[in-house]
Amino acid sequence: MTPVRLGVLAMAVLALATSCSKADAGPTAAQAGETLRSHITQLMRQTGLRDVEVTDPGGKDVSCGGGGTKRTYGARSTFDGGGDGFLLEMTGRLTSTWGYKVDMASATASHKTVFKLASSRTTVTVDMPTEHEITVVGETDCVPPQR
Repeated sequence: MTPVRLGVLAMAVLALATSCSKADAGPTAAQAGETLRSHITQLMRQTGLRDVEVTDPGGKDVSCGGGGTKRTYGARSTFDGGGDGFLLEMTGRLTSTWGYKVDMASATASHKTVFKLASSRTTVTVDMPTEHEITVVGETDCVPPQR
């Protein structure tokens, strides 16, 4: 192989390796936070819950160790009956619409279920703390600083 061809091959490998490492980096904390806010807002709207109150507007970087940051977002709603139906519908929407995986399901009376979506670095927790209240809160993974 000639030195020119070897040089061209080396440049191609370097370009490929650089693009792969950037693709594997995943979303920033701000991007993941926006995904989280969008998913929770759509979930509450599509489930037909009224009087939705944003309990954590998010939008701010929260330090989480190693120089990393995460974002949070949360909402709640009250309703008259049908709580288990809301929980089932939310589970279906999170898993089928966006591809979340059930990370933890509680067998307690609170009906708390935790969902994770690795590709967007988001975790969503759906809980029914009382008979007529549902909360949906989320946080992003701790995202290392961008280099």
